Amino acid sequence: MATLKRPDGTQIYYQLVGNRSGKLPLVLLHGWCSNHELWVHQVKYFGKKHPILLLDRRGHGKSTTSGGGHNAATHASDIAAVTAAAGVKGVVAIGHAGGGAGTLQFIRENPKLVKAGVLIDTSLGTLPKLGDPGSPFGNAVAQMIEALKGPESKRAFREIYSRYFNPKGDRRANARAVADAAKTADAVKIAELEGLMVDTAAIADHIAQPVLWITAGKADQSFIRSHLKNVGFAQIYGANHFPHFEQPGQANAMIETFLSRI
Repeated sequence: MATLKRPDGTQIYYQLVGNRSGKLPLVLLHGWCSNHELWVHQVKYFGKKHPILLLDRRGHGKSTTSGGGHNAATHASDIAAVTAAAGVKGVVAIGHAGGGAGTLQFIRENPKLVKAGVLIDTSLGTLPKLGDPGSPFGNAVAQMIEALKGPESKRAFREIYSRYFNPKGDRRANARAVADAAKTADAVKIAELEGLMVDTAAIADHIAQPVLWITAGKADQSFIRSHLKNVGFAQIYGANHFPHFEQPGQANAMIETFLSRI
């Protein structure tokens, strides 16, 4: 366990766990209002063979924030700095949901460091416009921000986040995840959502490494293929927005198959 101080004073918490003498290190990158602990099933499964680098993105979990930098570019810079500090090379970057944009940026900017990527239930699209009815993603995010700025913000957040988990799943584990997410500072919740207004398709255009795209629902494969040069797809059943946490058996099998082909 360690922390890395960034130029703006932010302290990024990270851990290097698993089989440190193993090959193909995995860098696990959580999503919006989450933290490194929700990779517990992947650490247990892949840690037997692989070094695993866990971190809490700025403003999340045990990491602090200067109040700024909640965007793909700064997150990618944070990840690269932590990876260097941990001394791992030739990594596979695995990013979830709201951490996807930063993961894509990290993969793009570090072709010699990153061998491959796995994106879990994230989105790919051209530049969304916050609050624009013609931009479905931008409009949905704007509605979330409005709810989080309202008088019932805490209730609204719990309602939003609870929908990310299948109600037929492990209710106790899901409730803990929602409770932990609710501890994220309100300013960070909103700043992270605003930081999602980025052209991820343009980032993907410059990625040559192989990518596995995992979803809980159907993906627009033709669109994603038009931007990622070397991409494969997998779909998990019985999960909502946290498939690696809700259905780890399926997720781990898919990731393991992908890793075996790198």
